[in-house]
Amino acid sequence: MAYILNKTNGSVVATVQDASLDSTTDLTFLGRNYAGYGEIQNENFLKLLENFNNSSPPTKPIEGQIWYDSLSNRLNIYDGFNWKSVSNLDVSPTDPLDTKTYSSGDLWFNNNSEQLYVFNGTNFVLVGPPSAADTLAAWRGSYEYNTTTIGVKQYTIKAVIGSDDTVAAIVSNSSYEVSQSPTSDSYPVAGFTNRIVKGITLTGADPATGSTKLSGYYFWGTAAESLRSDYASYAANALGFVFTSTNTNQLFYVPFISTVTSNTSAYIDTSSSGIYYNPSTNILYATASSALYSDLAERYHADAVYEVGTVLTIGGKFDVTISQTSGDVSVAGIVSTKPAYRMNEGAGDQSTHPFIALKGRVPCKVFGRIHKGELIVTSNVPGHGRAFEKNDSPNAVFARALETHHSDVEGIIEVMVV
Repeated sequence: MAYILNKTNGSVVATVQDASLDSTTDLTFLGRNYAGYGEIQNENFLKLLENFNNSSPPTKPIEGQIWYDSLSNRLNIYDGFNWKSVSNLDVSPTDPLDTKTYSSGDLWFNNNSEQLYVFNGTNFVLVGPPSAADTLAAWRGSYEYNTTTIGVKQYTIKAVIGSDDTVAAIVSNSSYEVSQSPTSDSYPVAGFTNRIVKGITLTGADPATGSTKLSGYYFWGTAAESLRSDYASYAANALGFVFTSTNTNQLFYVPFISTVTSNTSAYIDTSSSGIYYNPSTNILYATASSALYSDLAERYHADAVYEVGTVLTIGGKFDVTISQTSGDVSVAGIVSTKPAYRMNEGAGDQSTHPFIALKGRVPCKVFGRIHKGELIVTSNVPGHGRAFEKNDSPNAVFARALETHHSDVEGIIEVMVV
C-alpha cells in the first residue's frame, strides 16, 4: 500500500509506492518494505541536522526549507520562490569583531549606545541612530499641507539644528501657506504666519519681506561675506554714492552728492538736463523719462501663487483669484513681473501680492484662435483669455491682441491691456 506524504498545511508532496524510493524533494522517501532502508533514512536525518550544508543550494527545495551556505557561512531560508539570507545579529556593548568571523550583511546591536551596525566585509559601520554629537546639525526631509490643496503633501528639505529638532531653514520648490487641517508633520514650520516661500525660508523670517527683524537666523553668502542686516549705524562711500542711516530704526536714505556743489542736502542732483532735486524749492524736476519695461501695474492680494500671464478676476479669499468663467465682467487684469511703473509696491511679494498689469503690453495666456487686433475676454480655461464674441459684454474686455494665436489650444501671446 502506497504512502501519501502531506505537508503541515495538508497539501500532498508525494505518493511513495511500496518497495521504491521517491526523490521529489531533497530528502529521499522510502516506500513500504524497501530493502536497505537504514542508510538512506539516517542520511535524511543527517541532512536535516546540517541544514543541507553545501556551497550550492538544494535543487528541490520546498517552502520553509533551511540551507546553510558553506561558501558565505550564512543561513538561508526558501520562501517558495527564492533563497533569502538570514543575517546574523549579535548583541554586545563592544565591537564583537575579534570574537568570531562575520560575513557581509551581519548585524551588531550595541546595547550600550543603543545603535545598530552592519558588517561591510571589513568593519562594522553605523546604521543608526546617530550619536548625540551627530545630531547637532542634520538635514531632514519632511512635509506640510497646502491650504489650497488639502490632503496633498507638500515636501520640503529642512535644516535641523540641535537634538530638539529646531529648524534653522526650509528649502522649498514652491510657495504656499501651511494648512492647519490636516496638521503638518512633527517638525515646526518657519515664519510668523506659517508661510513657506519658494527658495530658502529662514526660521523667524517675516513671510512677506524675508526680514529676520531682531530675532531668527542670518543668511550668509558664499561668494562674498553678504550678511542680511536690517539696519546700519555707519556710512560708506563707493562709486559716488553715500549710504547713511539715521539710527537703528531700519529706515535707509540714499543721498547723492551734488555734481555742482557739495551740498549734501540735494539728495538727487545729476544735472539740469536729467533728473535733479532743488532743495530750496523742495521740487523734483525731470525733463524726460523712460522705462525699460512696458506696463503699469499694481499689487493685489491673491489667494495663490500665479504664473506670469495668468488672467485674474476680482474675488476669491482675498482681492483676486484665477479667472474661471467665460466673458467674466469682474476681470482684474494679467499677472506681470516686470512692470515699468509699480504701484502699491510695499503690499507684499509676488507670491502673495502679484503685480497685475492695468495698462500697457504684457504676455497673456490665451486659449483658441485669436487674430491680431481682436479684443480679449476671459475663457472657460482657468487663467486664460479668448477672442471676443458678439454675445460677450463690452465690460468683459480687458485687452487687445498684439499677436495672432494660430492654435486651437492653449498658448501665450502679447496683448495690450485696455
